[in-house]
This record gives sequence, C-alpha cells and structure tokens, in this order.
Amino acid sequence: MEIINIKLMTDNAKDYMEKNIETITKKILNNSNNYWIYETLPQPIFVEKKYQIVDFELKENPDGQDKIIDFENSVKIYETFSHLPQHILCNERFWLWLELEKFYNYSKKNIDISDSTTIKNHWMHAQGTRRGLMFGVLSRSYFRIALTIDETLEDKHELSKWIISKPTRFREYSWRTYSSQRELLRGIIKGTKKAVEEVKDANEPATFYSEIAKYVSEIGSVKLLDVISEEDIEDIIYIRAKELLG
Repeated sequence: MEIINIKLMTDNAKDYMEKNIETITKKILNNSNNYWIYETLPQPIFVEKKYQIVDFELKENPDGQDKIIDFENSVKIYETFSHLPQHILCNERFWLWLELEKFYNYSKKNIDISDSTTIKNHWMHAQGTRRGLMFGVLSRSYFRIALTIDETLEDKHELSKWIISKPTRFREYSWRTYSSQRELLRGIIKGTKKAVEEVKDANEPATFYSEIAKYVSEIGSVKLLDVISEEDIEDIIYIRAKELLG
C-alpha cells in the first residue's frame, strides 16, 4: 500500500492550456500516452501538496459504457479523496493533475472527444465553474457519490447506483445552486426514484428531469429550500414526479 502526495497543476500550465485549447485538443486526440505534456506545457507542470492518499488504479471502461464499472470506479475515487478539504476537491487544478498525469488513458476513454469544447468543459471543467466540476471526466465521479451517499439506507449507495445507471437522473440537478445541499438533493432523488419505480413502464421522457429541476426552483421561490427536510422534499417531488409520469 503506497502512500503518495497529491498534486495540483500550476497556474502557468493551466493558463497555457486555456490559451492554446485547440493545440491541446489535438495533442490529446493524437497521443495514446501523456509524454507530450512534458514537452508542451511550461515547467513546472504540477506542484506537490502536503495532502496524502493511498495510491490506486481504476478499472478500464471504454467510453464509460459499463455502468457497473463506472459505479465501482466512482466509489473508489470518492473513498480515496473524501478526506481532502473542499478547496482541493473544488479546484480544477487538482483534477487536471489526475486527468493528465495519473489517469490520462482512462480520461481519454471515459468521454468521447469531439472537439475542443469537450476538453474545455469536461477536462478543464469550464474554467472551474460548478457545472464544469459536475461534468468533469473524473470530478463528476467523485461528486455523484459525495452528493448521494446515504448512510441511513441498508445500501448506502442505493441512490448512487440509480443515478449512475442513467446519468440524466442526476445531470439536471447537479449544476444548480441547490445541489450543494446534500440532504435536499437526496430528497429530490428519492422522491423521483420512488415515482419512477412505482409507475409501470415509466419511460422517463427527455424533459422529465428538467421539469423536476424547474419545479424545485419554483418551490425555492416561495419557500426556503435550506429549511425543507429531506423527507418533506422527497414527498413533494414524489407527488410531482407521479403527475409528470402520468
């Protein structure tokens, strides 16, 4: 069991990537290994920090299609990093170290790269925005678990498995400001999950989760979301979800 220090990408290296996004995209597309970063990015590329983790590997999951592997890797990422402070976990430079140095090949295979927009939004986290962190190649795996793990359930990962099996079940909520309230988000997901599982042949239409997300925002315009209990929001969303599912 090897203990290693985490790293962050330096500001200079990150700035270079942002200013040369087209070049960086071509480098990632055309190189099966990450040797190019040491020849292209300004030195030093990464700086070691005092925080330590147990070194680990991820299971290969081409195109992220195997949801069981996706879940297992997400749990591994969460359990490895959950002790780190929020200012590290919400820092895109931390995730850039993991993507470009430690898990380069995994990151390449996990999201299909169509153009520089993919690199900007999923590798560079839309320059550190909340939405970007929730959609990041590796950061999204961490936050999917962190925001849905529930120790009160017989299977604490019940909600995590449900959203990972179909990412649209989480995507619409994840980048909204209220998703930082874990109990609120869990209540929303629990209510939605309960309705979907009760409605026979529920097909979860394309607009279903966006409608639920908008409904939560409407509730927030007349109530303080941070004082609504997890159980109450679960009941509210369950009723609305049943209505939307017909």
